Amino acid sequence: MKVYISMDAEGISGIYKLAQVMPGNSEYDYARKLMACDINAAAAGAFDAGADAVFVNDAHNNGDNLRITDLDERIVLCSGADRPYTMAEGAQKRFDAALLIGYHARKGSKGVISHSYAYGSMVEMKLNGKIISEYELIGHMIGYYGTPVVFISGDDIVTADAKQNILGIHTVAVKECISNGAASCIHPNVTARMIRAEVKRALEEIETEKIQPMTVEGAVEIDVRYSAEAQAWKAMAAPNAERLGETVVRYHGKDYKEAYLAFVTGTALAGTFGDDAALYKFK
Repeated sequence: MKVYISMDAEGISGIYKLAQVMPGNSEYDYARKLMACDINAAAAGAFDAGADAVFVNDAHNNGDNLRITDLDERIVLCSGADRPYTMAEGAQKRFDAALLIGYHARKGSKGVISHSYAYGSMVEMKLNGKIISEYELIGHMIGYYGTPVVFISGDDIVTADAKQNILGIHTVAVKECISNGAASCIHPNVTARMIRAEVKRALEEIETEKIQPMTVEGAVEIDVRYSAEAQAWKAMAAPNAERLGETVVRYHGKDYKEAYLAFVTGTALAGTFGDDAALYKFK
């Protein structure tokens, strides 16, 4: 059995504010240890269930958060910013099951460090008219290659949302959201045991539960509302992009892969214009 893991940071055990997951801040190095702890727990659960291979995509920010020497030596780690599939890189290798570790709720909703894919540019994402979260955006790219997402960890908000959208998915809520920058966190040693046990259960029951890959039939439209008009016009240099409004761009394709890759390109271009909200500080 081959297992794929995509790791984000905001939903990792012990993480409760944005500064922890941003390089250059004093708490970032500590947060890297927390990320490794959750990943090792998930990998241990996979190996307990009989996996012969575990591939981990370090999907947060520039893909340079996990240190390979902190990880179980059986793990293959994908690192680096230059990944065509970004947070879904490696999924094209095709796996028997996928785990999403450390994911978070969408921009605008309650959730610990809730956002949608890009902090400074993105306000909302829609897939064929439905507002989606990051785990759905990435889960569908994984599902395009026939791999089901059978497990997700994060705060209580994102895990509850995933249960509504993916029939049969296994979850572990590692913290309870208080606000965007506060949470009631469970000790990482405890959540590690929870993740390990639930991942093992998810993979052992994969044949009986038959969780289906997240897929979309036919043509696909991914609509993105950016925070600034300049981001939308920059995004229009991407292939298969259509301007729907002052800040809204539609990425379309004959299938999910084509639309997703257009989205990745357009959003990278949009990100070259920084929203100025961070410049305003209250004294």
